[in-house]
Amino acid sequence: MKRSTLMRMALLVIALFMFSGAFAQILTDYSEDEATAMYQTAGRTFRLYVMPDPIYSPSYVAATNSNLGANSEWRFVFSGLTATAPVVSNTYVAQNWVEFTNPAVGVYTVDVTERNTLIGCEDATPRTTTINVVAAPAATCSTADATAFCGDQAAQTITLNITENVPDALAAYAFSVEELVEEIDGSGAVLATVSTNSTFVDFTLAAKAKSGTVGFTAATPNFTYTFNSSALTISNNNRTRYTYTFKKASDAGAVADGIISAISQKSDYIDGLTSYAFTDNQVVFIVNPTPVTGPVYHIPNAFNY
Repeated sequence: MKRSTLMRMALLVIALFMFSGAFAQILTDYSEDEATAMYQTAGRTFRLYVMPDPIYSPSYVAATNSNLGANSEWRFVFSGLTATAPVVSNTYVAQNWVEFTNPAVGVYTVDVTERNTLIGCEDATPRTTTINVVAAPAATCSTADATAFCGDQAAQTITLNITENVPDALAAYAFSVEELVEEIDGSGAVLATVSTNSTFVDFTLAAKAKSGTVGFTAATPNFTYTFNSSALTISNNNRTRYTYTFKKASDAGAVADGIISAISQKSDYIDGLTSYAFTDNQVVFIVNPTPVTGPVYHIPNAFNY
């Protein structure tokens, strides 16, 4: 065997060894390949990265997506999506990633092949990624207010309805519920605040409600979370109002009150975290002291005695 051939084989073995760890991911969080269909929230920017061929990019660093081969190019083919420059569909570019902005709801495919300009060879078999762009999660409290309870009541069931067109296994949601208990007068004016619990329910970004969570039911695209209020008791013989308000998760930072799903949070990787407002975010219960009938008066029998 010629020395040059042995040298090429040795370099190939070294290159493949260097890439053995890199194939797990590109950059820090890009770790799932095209074999798994992708889910993405509509309107949020996302990217796809392609692992370069180790023969033609032997010094490639996956952690920083740097040191691409000088003669390596990629051809992305797509329709219905808007790519940022310099990527144009079906045109070669010396960049192994593509960024798409403001995607609309729909199912899309992106094909990509690598070629080397030095030798003029291009992979004959493109890699295909399927992207399911879904509407942002929508959530509403479907439990009706109940303001005419007479006397103390048992805890009441409260239901949050969530809609998101994702598989049950990917459905997970961050939000919180605040409980406010107040004494009120006959007109509803506040006499006193009995208690406030801002995390009566709290599914954080790190620990979302999902399959397996008590009270959570998954049946894509419709999901529900059901929980109980406190026992509704009258405070100080005053009308007592219990208000349950759906808000953002306690660890959601400066975003507005609203729901965040696992898919929407992942879709915010480039644009930054956002939340989606609840259509109806509140339910109110009022327990009222049962009226006590007073004495009946009449003119005394001895009035003219």
